Amino acid sequence: MIFFKAILTCAILALSVLGRLSSSTDAEEMVMTPGGLVPKSSVHRVPEGARVHHTAAEVHLIAADGTIIHSAPVSKTISTKSKISGTPTSFAPRELSSGYVAYSYWKNNATSDIGSFSTTWSVPPTPAKKDGQILYIFNALIPSSFDGIFQPVLQFGSTPAGGGNYWAVASWYLIGSNTYYTVPAQVKAGQSLTGVMSLKSTTVSGNTTTFHWNSVFTSVPSTSLSISTTEVFNYAYEALEIYTASGASDLPTGKTMMTNINIATQDGLHPPLNWTSISDSTEGFQMAVLSSASTNGTMQITYP
Repeated sequence: MIFFKAILTCAILALSVLGRLSSSTDAEEMVMTPGGLVPKSSVHRVPEGARVHHTAAEVHLIAADGTIIHSAPVSKTISTKSKISGTPTSFAPRELSSGYVAYSYWKNNATSDIGSFSTTWSVPPTPAKKDGQILYIFNALIPSSFDGIFQPVLQFGSTPAGGGNYWAVASWYLIGSNTYYTVPAQVKAGQSLTGVMSLKSTTVSGNTTTFHWNSVFTSVPSTSLSISTTEVFNYAYEALEIYTASGASDLPTGKTMMTNINIATQDGLHPPLNWTSISDSTEGFQMAVLSSASTNGTMQITYP
């Protein structure tokens, strides 16, 4: 039952909008984001100083001067056509599954909501083979509606945000059928990264509370992404996600240690964590929880 619930959760988390598209957009190019396949026209770069504002009905990209750059309704419809547990993409036959192949998640059931979540890891070695694969490694926050994901992401490959045959970092926010990202900044193998998501403030208007968040890699300020949302982030994730990888040579070698995992609630406490791990072990992937401490926790990603 636990495994079934985990797979169901991940199917929702994939955020594929294929089922939401009308026949008029069926032919539109789909691109591979950290939240799954989405229409290319729904992916938006966040200019420096801009922010994303999400209400119950709409999402706005707001420039530093307050000008609304982009506005779109938020769809609450969730498709089950794309599943995190290894649904192949339709681009070409490949040897490895695509999607979330190794990950852990935890749900906050405390009376105080999550206020910060950080993780440190080193950039893995460059894959020996480069043939169009996309790799994502990240920590992330998710609302209970599963209609969004907020994440500082390490990527390899040419993603919808940019990039190439090198490692790069960016912050992403996927909400409904829309995706927002900062410009990827190139990083080097062995470089230490710390991805941090922190609640900066809350505002109340009538019966509506808005949460103001920031995501950033601490050593790469250009990855800073500020958002505001009326949803509560109550799921934390650590994940490896891959697309169109032909085999083990398309992946890093060895292991990636996700360390210094720190989660604090808004009351300043560090809640006990009970992580659930899911891995595509048949292909040699593993996400192992070595320490579930909410201060200085550790996980290990193993590649085939």
